[in-house]
Amino acid sequence: MSLTPDDQLDYKLLTQEKIQEALDLQAETMLQENLAIGLGMFEEAGAPEEMRLVFKEVIKDGATLIAVDRKTNELAAVAFNIIHASFQFHILPSSPLIPKPGEEDKMEVFVEENLRHRSTRQLVKFVGDIESSVDIFDTYNVHGVMELFYLGTNPRYQGRGIGLKMVQKCIELGRGLLSGSMRRYSFGDDPVEQHTRPELIYGVFTSNYSQRIADTLGLEPLNEVRYEDFTFAGKKMSERIGAFHKTARLQILKF
Repeated sequence: MSLTPDDQLDYKLLTQEKIQEALDLQAETMLQENLAIGLGMFEEAGAPEEMRLVFKEVIKDGATLIAVDRKTNELAAVAFNIIHASFQFHILPSSPLIPKPGEEDKMEVFVEENLRHRSTRQLVKFVGDIESSVDIFDTYNVHGVMELFYLGTNPRYQGRGIGLKMVQKCIELGRGLLSGSMRRYSFGDDPVEQHTRPELIYGVFTSNYSQRIADTLGLEPLNEVRYEDFTFAGKKMSERIGAFHKTARLQILKF
């Protein structure tokens, strides 16, 4: 299922044959990710490889978006998205990452059972703490939401505005899911639950560049934390990240 293409790239939901390439691109671009840097992920042997387990789990939600070069078939960018439903709205079978009433959060369970490295666990917790600072469902009176969990642009395609276009396409995807004109992709024999429809998109934007994209597209800032206020493994996050990128910011756009 494709979104509107441009002159060079096709934007579409991730399919089986592109999973490995999407995971490889995630691993490559995470070398530039401020949270991974700030929390010392690349100082902890095995941690980057373990983080791949999280992305494999996110993919199962069927909302990961890719940009593919129309001439070379190379992956130019990937956006790992998750669809969440409010607990009150769970009257139908849930997707892999959404808990039913009375169940534990499945991502929290997955992290507890599968992540053993301090930096990977702390990264997931850091993002979760920022996101949970606002009750999005209650504040915006919605039943379903889309989380832009991670966005990575192929280094060979950076500097062309593709990050901005990818977030635009994520918004387009969310609106298509809301209207029913688009459906999430199912992998293997396990069908993805299609009933939860996102009414807004949100994400934690961790660099000046991604925050500028969010601002340009009208995502409202809800919470912002400074890297200099957080210490991990004996160093402030700001010491590892440097002075250029200073904050991580929760931003949101209602459709």
